[in-house]
Amino acid sequence: MRAWIEGQPVDQHEAIAAAARMLGGARTPIVGGLSGDVAAVRAAYRLAFRIGAAIDCEGSDALYADLGALAARGAMTTTWAEARARADLLLVVGRRAGANPLLDELVAAPVPLAGIAEREVLTLAADRDTLAGHLAVLRALASGRLPPRPETAELNELAGKVKAARFGVAVYDPQELGEPAVGMLQGLVKDLNEETRFSSLPLGVPAAARLALAVGSWTTGDAPRVGLGRGYPEHDPWRFDARRLVASKEADAALWLCAQAHGEVPPAGIPSVVLSGRPDEGQAGIVIEVAVPGEAGTAVCFDERRGTLTAIGSGPSPRNTGAAEILEAIQTAIGEKGPGSC
Repeated sequence: MRAWIEGQPVDQHEAIAAAARMLGGARTPIVGGLSGDVAAVRAAYRLAFRIGAAIDCEGSDALYADLGALAARGAMTTTWAEARARADLLLVVGRRAGANPLLDELVAAPVPLAGIAEREVLTLAADRDTLAGHLAVLRALASGRLPPRPETAELNELAGKVKAARFGVAVYDPQELGEPAVGMLQGLVKDLNEETRFSSLPLGVPAAARLALAVGSWTTGDAPRVGLGRGYPEHDPWRFDARRLVASKEADAALWLCAQAHGEVPPAGIPSVVLSGRPDEGQAGIVIEVAVPGEAGTAVCFDERRGTLTAIGSGPSPRNTGAAEILEAIQTAIGEKGPGSC
């Protein structure tokens, strides 16, 4: 296993000791990225508790666009696998969802349980600033609250087709839409279920964020963007946004877990430790190579097609040490540390 300090190769134990000194001496540390398997993310939470860090994940902006709408209005969602098996109609909302490789697979896949040869694909593409308005008009037309008009001819046709679906699925990228448009989309889905069967499928939220949501929920009761500096979890999506903490210079050290996400780097301008499955000595001041989950051995990760946690990989133990073990070693080297400032 390789490790670097300021770009110079060092022994693993030396890098772990340096990471412990950096994080243990920080007043307002952050733990971010959270790209790894369940064991690694759980270990990241334990370390964050020990050092009183704020904890956030990569992709949390997209995650919170969905969570905000869910908390305010509720949501009806399905999985990629269920859409593949049953959907006779796909409504692709926005432009980014249309470019997602998972959508290409979904469109090309057979429809074994729908009793049709080919599913219909509809598109509602507009600029982000106007998407919510288009969805509002479509919702009003589909529910009969707005009579068809010549100026809404395209949306009139779209409303008729989504109402005629036997099992329709609205596919969207939460980060592109933002919370208001996601909320309007979920309202449309809810209305359509008065007469037919319709659901939604968010694409574009990183698998790491979905995994971090699951682990965070059973660990602290909340999604990431939690502060642990007072010795107990405090959830605040604005206050504990890792990149905001760095930009405002509130945070003074960071640990970034990117065992599975490759090419990811922590925010610039802060002393950082990176645990990377595909390391680059220039990623941070301290870089430690870790095993990539599932490449050798078994790991529990988020499966985007099934929409749940699942075991991946097989074979012998990995050549490199797993991120969970490195995080435990850093925590042991830190020892006891009092509450932080956040």
